[in-house]
Amino acid sequence: MRRRTLLAAGTLFAPPALAQPRTLRLVVPYPPGGSADVLARAIAEQITAMGGRSAIVENRAGASGTIGALSVARAAPDGTTILQADGSPMSILLEAGRTQYRAEDFAPLMRLATSPFVLATRPNGPLRTLADVIAAARAAPGRITYATPGVMSFAHVVAERFAAAAGIELLHVPFQGTGPATSAVLGGQVELIPVPPGQVLDQGGGAIFRPIAITTEARHLSLPETPTFREAGVDLVFLGWRGMFLPAVTPPEALVALEQMLTQAMAGPIVTAAMQRLGEAPAPLGPRDFTRFWAEDRAAIRAILPRLPRE
Repeated sequence: MRRRTLLAAGTLFAPPALAQPRTLRLVVPYPPGGSADVLARAIAEQITAMGGRSAIVENRAGASGTIGALSVARAAPDGTTILQADGSPMSILLEAGRTQYRAEDFAPLMRLATSPFVLATRPNGPLRTLADVIAAARAAPGRITYATPGVMSFAHVVAERFAAAAGIELLHVPFQGTGPATSAVLGGQVELIPVPPGQVLDQGGGAIFRPIAITTEARHLSLPETPTFREAGVDLVFLGWRGMFLPAVTPPEALVALEQMLTQAMAGPIVTAAMQRLGEAPAPLGPRDFTRFWAEDRAAIRAILPRLPRE
């Protein structure tokens, strides 16, 4: 009887089992296969490899990224759901009034990277230089096509800024994500596509696209033979960005813990290798600086919105 009593007491006062951290969901508002998906999967793999917590990627594509963004805006603010997005759903479409969410619905967590864009075409296509593109567009206004991952995406902004600077008219063909847009250009259904440098070459260094011009101020290390737009006679410089967002009113302690985890993950070998393949430059900003950057980016978008067609 005494032994049973001691066992019962030991059970009564035993320390509770530690709760296992819940799996993180990284929501990507685009289909699998594009650069956003590649980076998110590398981050999820790196977080899981670090131990202590697992992470998965959830692709919620549609409406140029706004469907996935809205799902995170409406998610529970418990620190388990993170949006990885770019300035298309988070600045361009938001400021254009084409979203069901507001900036106040999110807590900026971290800016991850910045990237220029390359105007590219299929390797066997007839267009080889920016002068070829401009000449073809002037000969047939509104007939030369370009593909993007969606209306008012970064790629859309880049192409329309190029057209305005060059004084030409191009025909926009939007798709639901980078993967379908890429297939259309490589298949010859669309002539041009603005893409990050990492999507121009495959992992072995072979050409997926023929690069025509890049939006950097100086030539890019991964594409040293590709001229800048300015070199080719068109005044255009542009950098896109990616960042992580949480639902608004996520507890501050959760935000701090996630920032520390992401900082470690972004420095890990899996993410570093992925970013090198994508041709993106790590450009981390913590919550405070990213909040300021995002506000400035939205202000810049408001200034150019009147020049963007809204088909």
